[in-house]
Amino acid sequence: MVYASPNTPYMKLLAPILAKKKRLGVDKWGRDDTHARHIYDPVIKYLYEEIPEQLHNKRYPHHWRIEGHLHRVIRETLLSEILTWEYAGYFEGKTFEELDALASSFKLENCSKRDGLNKILRVDADLTK
Repeated sequence: MVYASPNTPYMKLLAPILAKKKRLGVDKWGRDDTHARHIYDPVIKYLYEEIPEQLHNKRYPHHWRIEGHLHRVIRETLLSEILTWEYAGYFEGKTFEELDALASSFKLENCSKRDGLNKILRVDADLTK
């Protein structure tokens, strides 16, 4: 498993929008609520107070409960969709050569390895042989 290295053209260009996505906590995997908790926690609390308890986990999937659905609808759908246009704006006016250089950020030789994750996957693969 690899990821685009921070020093690649793509990561340098997209640094502001990637920082915004992290600040807003729009990606569920690896979410850090440091900058957004003060927004969502009161809304979740309010919903739990206003919605009868027997309805807290009515929506599928049940294990998401109210907060899971709020995050899915507001962050992962609404905010992410709006940010798509801002993200696309980073590529406006780029020449073919500039776009090609950005794409080269994802060549295997330009990526960094996820050493910790790769180690875990290797151990797991050995266990399932």
